[in-house]
Amino acid sequence: MNIQLTVKELLGPLQSVISVVEKNQTLPILSHVLIQLKDGKLTLTTTDMEIELRASKKIQAKEEACFTIFAKDLIDIVRKLTEETIIEFIIEETKIYIKVNNNSFELNTFNTKDFPSLPKIKDSEIIHIKRLVLKELIENTAFSMGNQDIRAYLNGLYFEVTKDNIIVVATDGHRLAIGEIKQENELTNKKTVILPRKAVLELIKILSKDENANVDIHLSDNYFYLTSDSITIISRLIDGNFPNYLQVIPTDYENTVVINRQSFLDNLQQASIFADERTKGVKLAFKGNQINIFSHSERGQAKTKIDIDNFNKEIEITFNIHYLISILENLTSDNVNMVIPNGENQSCLLSSIGDDTYQYVVMPMRV
Repeated sequence: MNIQLTVKELLGPLQSVISVVEKNQTLPILSHVLIQLKDGKLTLTTTDMEIELRASKKIQAKEEACFTIFAKDLIDIVRKLTEETIIEFIIEETKIYIKVNNNSFELNTFNTKDFPSLPKIKDSEIIHIKRLVLKELIENTAFSMGNQDIRAYLNGLYFEVTKDNIIVVATDGHRLAIGEIKQENELTNKKTVILPRKAVLELIKILSKDENANVDIHLSDNYFYLTSDSITIISRLIDGNFPNYLQVIPTDYENTVVINRQSFLDNLQQASIFADERTKGVKLAFKGNQINIFSHSERGQAKTKIDIDNFNKEIEITFNIHYLISILENLTSDNVNMVIPNGENQSCLLSSIGDDTYQYVVMPMRV
């Protein structure tokens, strides 16, 4: 069986699915990409048994083919060629021969029947959402996910979907990000899932590259399934109970100050130069109409200050400086509300003024 594809036809879909492929797979076939050509549609599939990615593209080809090939080798060959270059695949039972210009390559292949796939989703709830809305929801919250935490449910993104809204929450136990949009969903009951960190990062890539205006999310008890015209991602879900995020949101707004976001961010970034690399702490001292910002390390120290509306209390509190910076980088309003903790074991809340789409909670550091 022989087929011909141009680099332009092959490279885009291959780049969309290659990131799931790991170098050291327990099963050799998981290092391969499944290539299918049928009815003028080219489809590439990769999987690590936790996530499955499929990218499709309409092409001008009458041939039909189905084979597997080592993904990393294929992309290394293809990415160095011009878009118009024609690649010929000669497909045999255990070998794939690639001919490009005057060069030829021989690669191993597997029986396509042995290529694993995640189960088909049944009885799922389907959510229709604008691509850019979902992209923004995820990007503005996912940075607060845990990473390799022993509590598996923290290493992912929590989705809570009702008839009236979609809420996305991420936390690593020290900070928490909440995004909420209002939209009508055709649901019989509230649906909650936890999408693993790796799948979240893949999803951000997909939503950044895909040009489609809308996507469909299928939510079942065990799988998350997102589809558009050109790409599909299927992921297993994290099995666990996500913590009650509402419990850590401050309800006492007595100590609320309004701060210019850009000025606050600029001063924190300056102070971060001398933040201790181990603790990453920064002290904020609220007094009168100023916030004094202090950081120090073995190399030296920084003292900066910014103006705020008159505040009639004196409060000193220490935070992880990088948590504050990442929040301010995701907020977009000129000014932000900051609810300052009024005692021990209380959290700080930051949000845009006049827009409660995103709320960010940070726990103070004990010093």
